[in-house]
Amino acid sequence: MDIISKIKTSNGTIKTPALLPVCALTYGVWDVFIEEKVIPPWKLSEATMFSLEYVRNTKYEEKVSDGFHKLFTEKKPIFVDSGGFQSMKKGIERDPIDVLRFQEKLKADVAATFDYPVPLNIDNSEYILMLEKSINSANLALQNKKRKEMLLYACVHGFSDKEIDWYFSKLDHDFDGYAIGSLVPRKNDYKSLIKIIYRAKMHTHKREKPLHLFGVTGFPMLYALSFMGVETMDSWTYLVASIYKEYIHPETLKRVRMRKVGDIPKCECFVCSEFGMDDFLGATSVPQAYLAIHNLNIFMREMKLINEHVNRNSIEELIEEKSKKNQRIKLVYDYAKNYLKNNKIIE
Repeated sequence: MDIISKIKTSNGTIKTPALLPVCALTYGVWDVFIEEKVIPPWKLSEATMFSLEYVRNTKYEEKVSDGFHKLFTEKKPIFVDSGGFQSMKKGIERDPIDVLRFQEKLKADVAATFDYPVPLNIDNSEYILMLEKSINSANLALQNKKRKEMLLYACVHGFSDKEIDWYFSKLDHDFDGYAIGSLVPRKNDYKSLIKIIYRAKMHTHKREKPLHLFGVTGFPMLYALSFMGVETMDSWTYLVASIYKEYIHPETLKRVRMRKVGDIPKCECFVCSEFGMDDFLGATSVPQAYLAIHNLNIFMREMKLINEHVNRNSIEELIEEKSKKNQRIKLVYDYAKNYLKNNKIIE
């Protein structure tokens, strides 16, 4: 399916497909990145995703209160989510307009409307109510947006074709893009994810707007989503793996427990060319930052390869090559390809 190749923002253009590393403004490793003791994630990517709930009530909140970009040494697009997922986990109710005003205050380049992510095993009547609240919140935010330079994406939820169709029928057509949520608790059910994403992509394709996917992007999904024409996606697997001292293998793309294997494979990324296992295994934030940036380097390398092959219309060749060392990449891709073919997207 066609992809919107560029997303223009007030601080630069995002060339798609693009992977946005998820970042925070909390303590520990983030202090290391913000102070640039280690090259930070936002210097390696086209754009960056920040979670609103990891900006609120931190020591950095005041520093970014008149604009997010003042905290960083170079300006690139910043996507700020609504914090809906974290608010749900904390049991906090937010006012959608207050969230919008905070995003505008931060001078986000792209912002997501406040939503009500759906947990697993929820009662059906409550589930529908949450979908309606997310729809109303999105439309209300669009009506009240003041900062013209900020792109506003409507959050989308639903787990069947019928629900996705109904959800889009209730959303205003004037959003700058759309973002699918509620998928993190279901991230291992790739078959369901592909069906949901495909249906949402059909709607955004008709509206000629970009689609973003929140939080389910490991390497198998990275390849499948790019093949399906999803414009942007985010991930903080690079960071989560570093917390557990897991090193993303540059060939197999699998997470390797460093203490278990006792060694690391050869890697040509700029971190590994300078540092070794002892530098990654330390207990402080700097070793974790080194490991996280190695992991992110691998993600960004794969994203660059994907873009090159998408532009050459040879993404299938790349996936076949990657599948030789990671069968799950092929498993997820084959399902996505067959699903699209059966739905007459591929002739």
